[in-house]
Amino acid sequence: MKLGILWSAVAIASAATMLGGTPARAEKSDKAITVVLAVELDSLDPCDTQPAQNANVVRGNVFESLTRVSPVNGKVEPLLADSWKQTSDKTWEFKLKKGVKFHDGTDFNAAAAAANIMRTQGGSNFPGLACLNSGQIPTPVTAEAVDDLTLNVTTTVVDPILPLRLSYVDIGDLVSQTKPDKVLNPVGTGPYKFVSRKQGDAVKLTRFDGYWGTAPQIKDVTYIVRKEASVRASMVETGEAQIALSIQAQDATDDDRTVTFKDNRIFVMRPMTFKEPFKDPRVRQALSYAIDRDTIVPAILGITGAPYYQMLGPQVNAYLPDYDSAGAMKYDPAKAKELIAAAKADGHAVDTPFDIVTRPDILPDGGELVQAIAQNLREVGLQANIKSMENTAWREFLRQPFPPEQPPTLQMISHDNTSGDASFSFPKYITCKGINSAICNPEIDKLVAAADVAAGDERDQLYRKAAEILYKDGGFIGIAEQIRLIMLGEGVNYKANPLSGLEVRIADVQLN
Repeated sequence: MKLGILWSAVAIASAATMLGGTPARAEKSDKAITVVLAVELDSLDPCDTQPAQNANVVRGNVFESLTRVSPVNGKVEPLLADSWKQTSDKTWEFKLKKGVKFHDGTDFNAAAAAANIMRTQGGSNFPGLACLNSGQIPTPVTAEAVDDLTLNVTTTVVDPILPLRLSYVDIGDLVSQTKPDKVLNPVGTGPYKFVSRKQGDAVKLTRFDGYWGTAPQIKDVTYIVRKEASVRASMVETGEAQIALSIQAQDATDDDRTVTFKDNRIFVMRPMTFKEPFKDPRVRQALSYAIDRDTIVPAILGITGAPYYQMLGPQVNAYLPDYDSAGAMKYDPAKAKELIAAAKADGHAVDTPFDIVTRPDILPDGGELVQAIAQNLREVGLQANIKSMENTAWREFLRQPFPPEQPPTLQMISHDNTSGDASFSFPKYITCKGINSAICNPEIDKLVAAADVAAGDERDQLYRKAAEILYKDGGFIGIAEQIRLIMLGEGVNYKANPLSGLEVRIADVQLN
C-alpha cells in the first residue's frame, strides 16, 4: 500500500537539494529570535493545528503527535509512538515512547494520548468544541489506554491509513482542562514551551530543557504579525526579525538568505454550484476556459507560482498525470462564451452577479492575481465582483452550512495536502456533506467512500476517477501551483522542506 507517499522522484531530489546535509547540532545558547508571520494565529489549542496560521507557531514546537510525515520521503515515521501494528481489521496497537514529559513535568502516557484523540474528534463528550483538526479523522475512532505505554485505537470502518491520520492529532496535557473549552495556555511535549500571548501583538515561547529529544540551540522565540509582505522582508533586512514567512518575489534576495520550497499548495477556485450562475456545469467549465493562466500567473507571481489546472499536486494519489496536457480546460475565451451562451439558452441565469471571496493574505501578490482573474471572467460576460475579507470572515463563507441568504460565491482557496493521500482533501471539500464542500455529486461520493476503505493501487484509482469527474464537472478549478519563499537574517541557517509551509520547527533553526 502506498501509505502517505509524498514525492515523485523529481520531488525527492528537489527536497534532498533543499535539505542538504543535516548540519551538526550547535550547543544550546541564550540567544533569541523573532519570527514575523503574515497571519495571526487564532487558536493555541492542540486540536486546532491544521490551519497554517496556528501550525506555524505551535506544531512541532509546543505540540507533537504520535506519528509524523517525513519531509524527505513522505513516509509515516514514529514520533511520540515508537511503533504500531494492526491487530485486527479495525484495531491498531501503538507502543509509546518512554520517558517523555509534558512541559508541566507530568508524564506523557497512553491515557493522555487517548484523551487527545477522543477530544480532537469532538462529539457528544465535547459539545461545541469544534476542533479544526477533526476533519482529519472523518469517521469516529475509539482510543483506550491498555497500560502506560500501550494504546489501542479502534476504527468504525476499515482505515488502512490510520497511523497517517494520527499525525494530525497533536498531544497536549489536558489534566488542567476541566471544561470542554479551547486551551489558552498550552502544555505540550515539544522542544519549546508556551510563555505568553498578547492578542494582536506577540506569542512567546522558550526552550523546554526537559525535552526528550535533541535540545534546540535557540532559547527564546517571539512571533509577531505583519500583514504586508514588504514589511516582513524589511524587518529581516534591518535585523528586527530573523525569519520572515510568506515573502513576495520582489522582496527576495539573490543569495541563500531567501529559501524556496514547494509544499504541495495549490491556488484553486470553488464555485457555489447550488446557486446561479454556477448551477449549470457548462458555466463552471467556462470559468476555467476564461482564465489566461499562462499569462497572468507568471506575470504576477513570478518565481512564486506556475500555471496549474488541478486541485491536488503531483505528490497526492488523486493526481491525474496526463490531465494538464490532454484534458485541462485551458484558456479559450471563445469556448467560454459559447458554453455560457448555451447555458443561457437553456434558461440558466448566467447574468447573476457573484462575489469572488478572497482574503489579503491568501498568497503573496494574491490580490493582484484575483483582480486579473476577475477581469478575465468579466471579459467573457460573467458578472464578477471581488469581496476581500479577513481570515475569520472568509472562513465563514468556506464552510457549511451556507446561509440561505448568502449570495453566489466563487471562493478562492490556497489548499495544501502534505499527507500524499486524497482522504485529507476530498471528503471535506468535494462530497455532499463535506464541511468545505459547495458541490454534491452522488457519483463522486460513491467513489470517495470506496477509496477511503481501499488500499494500494485500488485506493489510488478510485480517487483518480473521482478527480476526473470533479474537474469535468467544474467543481474545483486549479489556477496556480504555489512556490513559497522564506527570508532569513544574517547568520540564520534553516533548510526549508516541503512541510515548511505548515510547520517551521525552531529546533531546526541554527545561528552561526
